[in-house]
Amino acid sequence: MDVDLGQLREPCACGMEHNIDVEKIVIESGAVSQLEEILEEFQNPVFICDSNTRTAAEPFLEEEFKDYPVIELNPEGLQADNRGVNKVMKQLDYCDRGLSSVSVDVLVAIGGGTIHDLTRYAATEYDIPFVSIPTAASVDGYAANVAALTWDGLKRTVAGVSPRWILADTDIFSAAPSRLTASGVSDFLGKYISILDWKIAHLVTGEYICEEVCDLLEKALRDVSRVLEDIRFGDKDAIEKLMYALLLSGLCMQMVESPRPVSGAEHMVSHLWDLNVLNEKTNALPGEQVGLGLLIVTDYYKKLGYAIRHKNVTVKSETAKGLEMSLLEHTFGKKGLLEGILTENTPNPLEDIDLEELEEQLPEIEDLIDDLPDADDMYAKLHDAGCIHEISNLGIDKEKVELTLQSSPYVRNRLTLLRLSKLLEW
Repeated sequence: MDVDLGQLREPCACGMEHNIDVEKIVIESGAVSQLEEILEEFQNPVFICDSNTRTAAEPFLEEEFKDYPVIELNPEGLQADNRGVNKVMKQLDYCDRGLSSVSVDVLVAIGGGTIHDLTRYAATEYDIPFVSIPTAASVDGYAANVAALTWDGLKRTVAGVSPRWILADTDIFSAAPSRLTASGVSDFLGKYISILDWKIAHLVTGEYICEEVCDLLEKALRDVSRVLEDIRFGDKDAIEKLMYALLLSGLCMQMVESPRPVSGAEHMVSHLWDLNVLNEKTNALPGEQVGLGLLIVTDYYKKLGYAIRHKNVTVKSETAKGLEMSLLEHTFGKKGLLEGILTENTPNPLEDIDLEELEEQLPEIEDLIDDLPDADDMYAKLHDAGCIHEISNLGIDKEKVELTLQSSPYVRNRLTLLRLSKLLEW
């Protein structure tokens, strides 16, 4: 199917003009057959992949792999970080210098989230377009115009170009290892939290929100939730629905020019674990960490909602708005990340919150929490899809879970209910 992008660009009640830079999205068997026609517009394409994703895609792109230069990375330990960027840029520069006239003028990302983030960075630096060929329905960032990078030890969201064309070939991505597909399910189910966080930030601060974007994501959550077991057992139609939902997430980021609708407290938990300040390296996939973040944040939010409903929550004084320096020093100081975290949290997103209004808004916050499926439901969804659903799989004990909930809101300067709860006594 060709995704109807025109519908997403139509005038919206939110008042914001929704711009989408992607020109075409195709999700179907044989989608990569359209790559040859796309590349006819260019003189010097370069493919970027790793050895695993090349193996997955090459049977469907045999001639193209012969015709064009390929930057093939070693997947062992490959990350979207300083080292990964340097590897790509060094090889791309080598390709570019080997050309006699026109420079590299288009990139083709063949792989998962890491390959796409590295390609996005390179395309932005070279100021050229790129084509996306996802090899697994594993992450939500394929259609995004930002790259999630680890830079100098800290997680950064770096502005970049979105792919101009996305050719999601069902024959390729549905054959990916089941663990990758399950990671995509976990990543997408995290939208239950990110949407809730966005709605609460809008309620408390008046932050811009687009109800249409919320509706799009909520409908996709319902659609994916209906086919979780089918996804687990490799049904192609079900995995296509998952791929559409993941691509829609990136489009929603473009529509509102922010990761806000698709990245909330659940992603901050995952980003904290990536920093290895409370834990050893987990060796989990990003989506797997997001899924477990979804579980612990849902449990926390539901307990908070219960406390509000039973009048066991009070708003703290103005002093609670300050940064918890002893906590930040304990969590981030050991790895030399404290200065970066303090910079990230300037200005402090709690500073402008009216505490009297917050007290009055608690019942509305509880109503929003009440709409969230409970932790047992989330657990069942992850189980049904074959996702990792036990926090013990990461080697993180109960004490570290509590520290994760306390520290993760500082990883991003983004108001979430988890950050807001620092103003609440309960």
